[in-house]
Amino acid sequence: MGHLLVGLIILETLLMNLINDRINLMIYKVYVSTQLVLLLSSGILGIGFILASYLLAVTWI
Repeated sequence: MGHLLVGLIILETLLMNLINDRINLMIYKVYVSTQLVLLLSSGILGIGFILASYLLAVTWI
């Protein structure tokens, strides 16, 4: 009976680790996608600033 109890405790521990790993993977995917969105938006803003300054320089010169 003791072996069965030990087996159940090990199985429960493995299941909890698997659930925690899946949660951590989801959090990591959200973090990576957030970083990609921030990188793309900052790139778009940078291009916008470059174009705006170019247009200002062309109109003023």
